[in-house]
Amino acid sequence: MDIGQVLENAILSPDPAIRSEAERQLENAATHNFVGYLGLLTQALADANQKTEVRMLAGIALKNQLAAKDSTKKLEQAQRWISLDSQAKAQIKETALQSLLSQDDRVANSAAQLVAAIADIELPRSEWSELMHIIVENTKAGQPVNVKRASLLTIGYICETADPNNAGVAAQANGILIAIVQGAQSSEPSTVVRLTAIKALVDSLEFIGNNFQREGERNYIMQVVCEATQAEDTELQASAFGALAKIMSLYYQYMSVYMEKALYGLTVSGMQSQDEKVACMAVEFWSTVCEEELEIAAQKEYDPASADELSSYNFALVAIQDVLPTLLTLLTRQNEDPEDDDWSVAMAAGACLQLFAQNTENYVVQPTLQFVEQNLSESDWRKREAAVMAFGSILDGPDRTQLKGLIAQALAPILNLMKDPTLQVKETVAWCLGRIADLVIDAIDINAALPQVIEAILQGLQDHPKVSTNCCWTLINLVEQLCGQQPAPETTPMSQYYHLLVPALVTVSGRSDNEYSAKTSAYEALSAMVLLAPNDVMQFVNEVASIVMERLGTTIGLQPQATTNEEKATLQEEQANILSLLTNIIRRVRGDVLGASDDLMDKLLRLAASQEPNSVIEEDIFITISAIASQIDQHFDKYMPSFLPFLTKALENTDSPVCDAAIGLIVDVSHSLGEDINKYCQGLMSILGNIFSKTNIRRELRPLVLSAIGDIASSVGSNFIQYLEAVMAICSQAQSIQPDDGSIETEDYVLQVKESVLDTYVGIISGLGEYPQAILPFISQIFTFLMTVYSDPQMSSSDGVCKSAVGLIGDLAAMYPNGEIKEVYAQEWVSDFIKKTKNHPMFSQATKDTARWAKEQQRKQLSL
Repeated sequence: MDIGQVLENAILSPDPAIRSEAERQLENAATHNFVGYLGLLTQALADANQKTEVRMLAGIALKNQLAAKDSTKKLEQAQRWISLDSQAKAQIKETALQSLLSQDDRVANSAAQLVAAIADIELPRSEWSELMHIIVENTKAGQPVNVKRASLLTIGYICETADPNNAGVAAQANGILIAIVQGAQSSEPSTVVRLTAIKALVDSLEFIGNNFQREGERNYIMQVVCEATQAEDTELQASAFGALAKIMSLYYQYMSVYMEKALYGLTVSGMQSQDEKVACMAVEFWSTVCEEELEIAAQKEYDPASADELSSYNFALVAIQDVLPTLLTLLTRQNEDPEDDDWSVAMAAGACLQLFAQNTENYVVQPTLQFVEQNLSESDWRKREAAVMAFGSILDGPDRTQLKGLIAQALAPILNLMKDPTLQVKETVAWCLGRIADLVIDAIDINAALPQVIEAILQGLQDHPKVSTNCCWTLINLVEQLCGQQPAPETTPMSQYYHLLVPALVTVSGRSDNEYSAKTSAYEALSAMVLLAPNDVMQFVNEVASIVMERLGTTIGLQPQATTNEEKATLQEEQANILSLLTNIIRRVRGDVLGASDDLMDKLLRLAASQEPNSVIEEDIFITISAIASQIDQHFDKYMPSFLPFLTKALENTDSPVCDAAIGLIVDVSHSLGEDINKYCQGLMSILGNIFSKTNIRRELRPLVLSAIGDIASSVGSNFIQYLEAVMAICSQAQSIQPDDGSIETEDYVLQVKESVLDTYVGIISGLGEYPQAILPFISQIFTFLMTVYSDPQMSSSDGVCKSAVGLIGDLAAMYPNGEIKEVYAQEWVSDFIKKTKNHPMFSQATKDTARWAKEQQRKQLSL
C-alpha cells in the first residue's frame, strides 16, 4: 500500500467515494496489520517529500492509535503500545521528535500531539526519561523559533492530558518548568514562543505544585507572568492575565505579597485596556479572586473546624474602591450589534460584578446605586443598559432588607424601560426583572407592583425573541416564588393573571421558529405554570392539556413528511417541548390523568414506534410514560403488554441515555404496580443483571441498576427471595469496589455505587422485613458494608446516607426480636455511628429522629 497516496486520498480527494475507500483501507490496515500500519505512518510522517497534509494526517493517525477520550479504549490502546516491540516504539519516538523540528508548523503540531500521546503512556511508567531533557534543550535560547514553539506546545499537550498526581509525571516537573520559563521570559525575542510558553504554563500549573511552594521559584514564575502582562502583543497580554487567574485559583494562599506589590495595579490597568481580550482576561482574574474567597467562606461555614486552615485575604474587599468603578465603567462597552452574542468585556464585567456582590455584600450597594442613578435616564442607550445591568447584578449578596427598599424605588423606572427603543435595553430589563423575582421576590408588592410587572412581561412576550425569552424566565421565577407551596393551595397571587399569561405563552410556544430559544422558553414557562397551578386555575391547565395533546397528534402526523435532517431536528425539538409540558401537566392533575391515559399512551406508543434508533426524544417519551405510571398506580398494568417491548429494547440499548430513563421507569412502574410487577419481574431482573455484569457498559448505569433492584425488592415482597442470592452477590461485588485511578470522576463513581448498594439493602429489607430467615445468611455482609459507610468521611457526613444507614441498622434489629444477631449491636462502631448521626449539627431533624429510633432498637437487642 502506498501510504502517502492513501492518506492524500483520505484528506484531499474531492471524490467522496475515493475518500471513503481510502478511510476503509486505513481502518483495515490498523485492524489487521497494526505494527505494519504504524510503520507506514511513521515513514509518511518522516518523509519531507510528502505533502504537508499527508504528513499531518500520518502524525494524527499515529496519535489516534495511542489516545482516546473513552477511558476503556484508552487503556486498551495503552496496553497495545506497551506490548509493542521496543525497536518499533523507539523508531516512532525518534520520528516524532525529529518531526518536532520541522519548519512546517502544521507538521510540528501533529508531531507535538504524537509525542504527548506517547508521553501520556510512558511517563507514568517512569519510561522515556530522556524526553524532558530533549525538550529543555529544544527550548534553549540558541534554538530556532519553530523548534522552541513546537517543544513548548508539546509540554502543553502533555500537561493537558496527564494526571498531575502520578509520581512518574510529577518527577518531570522541574524539566517542564525550566522549559516553560526559558520560553516565557521577557528576554525571549519571539512573541510566538512567549505566547506558547505562557499557554503551556497554564496547562502545567497543577504539575509544578512543589515548585510553587518554594519561594524563589514562585517569585520567578510570578515575575515572568507579570512581565508578560506588559508585553506589546495583546494576545500575549491576555494569555498572561489568564495565567494569573489560573494561578489565583490554584495557589490563592501564596498570593498576598504579589497582590500588594504588583497584581492590584496590573489587573486594574489590564481591565482598562482597549483590547477586548486583554480587558476580558483581566476581569476574569477578579472573578477568580471572588470565586476563591466565596469557596473559602463556604468551606468555613460547612466545616467550622477548618477555619484555622483556611485564610481569606479579602482581596476583593481591599480592592473594591479601584475595581468596582472600573467594572461599572466596563458595563458600557457592549457589543454594537444587538444580534451579536459573542462574549464581550461588558458581559465579563457583569458576571464579575455579580461575584463581587456575593463576596463583598453591602459594600457594593452605594457605589453601584450611584452609577445606576446617574445613568438610568441617560440619552445614550449604552449607559441606560449598563445601569440596569449593574442593578440586576448586585441582587445576590447584599442585605435583603436594604435591597427591598432600593428595588421598591427603582422598579417603576426600570419597568418603563421595557418600552425603550433599543433592544439591548429591553433585553436587560427583562433579565433584571427575572433576577428580582428570583432573589428578592418580597420586594415586589403584590397589590401595587405585581400588576405592573405582569403588564411588562405581557408586553415583552410580544417583543423580540431575546426579550421574550427573558420574560419567560422572569415568569418562571415569579411562579416558583409565589406559587411553590405544596400541596397546591386554593389560590395564589398569580391566579388572577393566568387568563392573560396562558394565552400569551401558548401563542409564543406556537411560533414557527425557535429563534433565541423563545419557543422553548415559552413551553418551559407553561410547564412551570401548570405544575404549580393553584386549584382555582385548573381550567387553564385543562385548556393547555387539550392544546398540547392536539399539537402532539399533529407532530406525529408530520413525521413522514420530515425527510431532511434539519426538518427532523425541528420536529423533534417541538416534540421534546411538548413532552416536557405534558409530563408536568400529568404531575399536576395527578390521578385525574386516568381519564385521558388511554389516549395519551396510544399517542406515546405510536411516537415511540416511529422513532429511528437512538432518537433524541426517546428519553423524553419514557419520562412522560413514567409520569403516567406514577399517577395511575395499578391501572398502568393494562398498558404493560404493549409497552414492555419498548421498555426491553431501551434497557438493552446500554449505550444510549434512553437506557437510564428506562431503568428509572422500572422504579416508577414497580412502585405503581406493587406486587402486580411480579409477572414481569423475572424478565426485568434478568435484563438488569445482564446490564450490571457487562464489562464495558457506561459506569453511570451500575448505580442506577442497583437502586432499581432495591425498588423492585421493596415492591414484590416474598417473591424477591428467588433473586436474593444473586442480588447479594452483586452487592458484595459492588460494595468492595475501589477507585482504579485518582480522578475526581472515578471517586464520584465509587461513591455513587456504594450509595446505590445502600439503597438496594434498604429496599431488600423493606420488602423482606417479614422473612428474617431469608436475610440471616447475609447479615455479616450487610454490617460489613455499614461499617465502611461509618468509616468513610464522605458518606458519614451525608445526611441522606446516614439516615438510610442508621435506619437500616434499626430495621434489622427490629427483624430479629429474639436476639439472633445481638452480637453485631455490641460493636463500638455501631453505637458511635448512631451517636454521631443523632448529634450531627448539619443533619435534618428527620435523620436525627431516625438515629434515636435506631438507638432504641439497639438497646432492645443488647437487653435480650
